Amino acid sequence: MRERREPGVVARVLRERVWVRRGAASLALAPLAALYCAGVSLRGGAYRLGVRRAKRVGAPVLSVGNLTVGGTGKTPAALWLAGRLREAGFRPAIVTRGYGGALGGRVLRAMPSGRALRDGEGSLAEVGDEAALLAERFTGPVVCGVDRVAAAEEAIARYGADVVVLDDGFQHRRLERDLDIVLVDGRAGFGNGALLPAGPLREPASALCRAGAVVVTKGPAAGGLADEIARRAPSIPTFVADLVPKSLVGIDDGALVERPLGEVVGRRVVTVSGIAQPALFYDFLGQLEARAVEVLEFPDHHAYSTSDWQRICHAAHAADLVVCTEKDLVKLRRFPFARGMLVALRVDFTLAPEAEGALMALALARIAAAQPTGEGC
Repeated sequence: MRERREPGVVARVLRERVWVRRGAASLALAPLAALYCAGVSLRGGAYRLGVRRAKRVGAPVLSVGNLTVGGTGKTPAALWLAGRLREAGFRPAIVTRGYGGALGGRVLRAMPSGRALRDGEGSLAEVGDEAALLAERFTGPVVCGVDRVAAAEEAIARYGADVVVLDDGFQHRRLERDLDIVLVDGRAGFGNGALLPAGPLREPASALCRAGAVVVTKGPAAGGLADEIARRAPSIPTFVADLVPKSLVGIDDGALVERPLGEVVGRRVVTVSGIAQPALFYDFLGQLEARAVEVLEFPDHHAYSTSDWQRICHAAHAADLVVCTEKDLVKLRRFPFARGMLVALRVDFTLAPEAEGALMALALARIAAAQPTGEGC
C-alpha cells in the first residue's frame, strides 16, 4: 500500500506527537497556552459575573459540542439528536457556524449539493462541507451563521423550528442553551490535558461542570473513560456511544444513493480523506476487509481542486473503488468519476437502547422545562 499525505503537516504533528503527552514540544508551547487560557478564563468569567449575558431565543436550544479540537463525532451526533426529536413530533432545525465556508456576516440555509438555490439559501462554498453534509442527510432546515443567535432566530422565524440543535456549540456562550451534550473521544480522551496550542483542549476539562450530559464516543477505551469522567463529575450523566458504518453512499445521475457495505468487502480501494482524524475511517475499512492500494490524505475541510481530482483518478487505475468520507463526498461529487467508482462510507451515531432512552428523556425534560407555562399574572 502506498501512502500520500498532502499539506497539513503542522496540524498532524501537533495531534500525533505533541498533544499525546507532556513532552518538550508541549512545554515549549506552554507560554502560548497560558495566554490562551487567560483569554478563555476572562471570557468565561464575564458570563459568570453577568458582565456578558447569554441570549435566549424563542425555542429550546440543545447543543452538541466538545472540549477538544478534531473529530469526536459531532456531525453524526447532531443528526441523531435532530432525527430523534423529529420522531418525537418536534420541528427541529440544526444551527451551525458554517465552518470552512464564505458566509461572512450572512445567515443562510444549507442545501444539498446540486439543488438550485433561492434567496436565503447557501451553496457548498458559502456554508462549508459539514453544513452541506448535514443538509444532505437531515430533512429539516440546516441554518448557518457565524452569529449563532441570528441563525437560531432565523431558524425559528423563517423555518418554523420549535427546537434548535446547535452543532459544535459548547464554547458559544452567547446563545443560551437548555442542554449541553459534550462529546469526548474515547480513543484520545483529553490528550495531554493541556490547552491549545500545547494540547488539544479548547478549554480546561473542568468546564465539563457546565455540561448537561457527557457522551464518550469512538473506541474500545470508551467505557473506561466514561468511568473516569463519572468519577470526576459525578453529578453529570455520562453515556457511551459508538460510531458504526451503516452503508456506502454513491452517486447515480447526480443523486446520492445508498449501497450495501458488502460492495467494499475484499475490494482494492483508494482511500481519500480530508478530515481531522481519519484513523477510525481506516479502521472501519479494515473491518470490512477492504484492501487499500493507496491512501490519500488531505487537510481537514480541504477544498478539492482539479489537480486533486486528477491525482485521485490516476491512483484509481489500480483500484476497484475510490472510498472517501461523507464529508469529502459533498465536495468530490462535482468531479466526473467512472460510474460507480466513487463511494463514501456512511457512519451513524448509536447508543445502547437504555442509554438512548435516558439521554432522550433528559433532552425532552429540558425542552419541557423551557416551554412557557401560559399562566397569567
